Amino acid sequence: MKFFEGIVVQECKKGYSVCGDYCISDRTAAGTVLVLCDGLGSGIYANIAAISTANRMIELIRGGVTVRAAAETIVASMHRARTENIPFAAFSVVHILPDGKFTAYTYEAPNPVLIKDKIAISLMPRFYTYGFEAIGETLGTLDYGDALLLFTDGVSQAGIGFGKNFGIGSKGVASYINRNYKSGDTAYELPGRILEMCKEVSGENYGDDTTLAMLYCREAVELTLLTGPPSRSSLDSKYAAEFMKSPGKKIICGSTTTDIIARELKKEVLMLSPGNAFGQPPEYWIDGIDLVSEGAITLGQVYNILDEPKERLTGSSTAERICIMLHEADLIHLMIGNAANTAHDELLFKQVGVQVRKATVKRIAEKLREMGKLVIERYY
Repeated sequence: MKFFEGIVVQECKKGYSVCGDYCISDRTAAGTVLVLCDGLGSGIYANIAAISTANRMIELIRGGVTVRAAAETIVASMHRARTENIPFAAFSVVHILPDGKFTAYTYEAPNPVLIKDKIAISLMPRFYTYGFEAIGETLGTLDYGDALLLFTDGVSQAGIGFGKNFGIGSKGVASYINRNYKSGDTAYELPGRILEMCKEVSGENYGDDTTLAMLYCREAVELTLLTGPPSRSSLDSKYAAEFMKSPGKKIICGSTTTDIIARELKKEVLMLSPGNAFGQPPEYWIDGIDLVSEGAITLGQVYNILDEPKERLTGSSTAERICIMLHEADLIHLMIGNAANTAHDELLFKQVGVQVRKATVKRIAEKLREMGKLVIERYY
């Protein structure tokens, strides 16, 4: 499955500590959306304009509005901002479907650059009018190894006053990539190198807030986490079969769940660790499963440390090893059984702060999405 990894680099305009550009993305099973906004001016006011515009765009799309309609709604507000005292921001927004087909809309922003087969080309949008404003629309497809580069005018106007009358432009960015993208290079290095080039051609300074956002297409790293028995025992066989067919690494969280899966697969369960009094839950082993553990307590520990930097996770506990696997995955399938566990109503569980499994999984899913992961939840 294709995954579109976002790499964002930026620098503030010389003399400012707050950037007037802002980038935000959102991933769902329906596709990936990335919004890059450039607030008018510099500093705090520009920063507020960029953040408010980008978040409004994302919320419109999350609410079911098409990307085109969302772009047009924002453009209508920007037209008002020309004569009213409301924040103004230029923007680029791109929506990429799971198969790699993308549509990008630009407003007062540089043309996107497509990198295909390590050859860069500045895309020429089809412009259409909306009210009294012009919007650029660009279509294309990303295959494995391709990338789409969006940037603010701090990039396209780099070099003004230093031999570049109108700046390097989108064509200049594409030309730089074609001259410097060697066979052994990776796309991950490009945004940082382009950022440095903008500084070099501008007298070793950034004459404006400068931001590049690249979406790189690669194979997704997938992981499936299964927890909780299904709502009916008649679903046990289907539950186990779908789990084993699921892609990527596999984790089971739950003692009863482990027994169900082992029974349906006709496999033996071995105890690797009985746990201890210091909060280390039991860990098991089933042939063909990457990690098997207790459920509610382990998931609670995973939630507590999931937003720690990966470098801090040593793997010394079951929860840490699960977190490491979640950090490494791009696409996470959560298979959640709907059966109620009456043990979680016991006073002892409440005393030690153990949450109901489904609530904890929901909170973990929210954190994963905030980390930029694509999370798909399925309930049984």
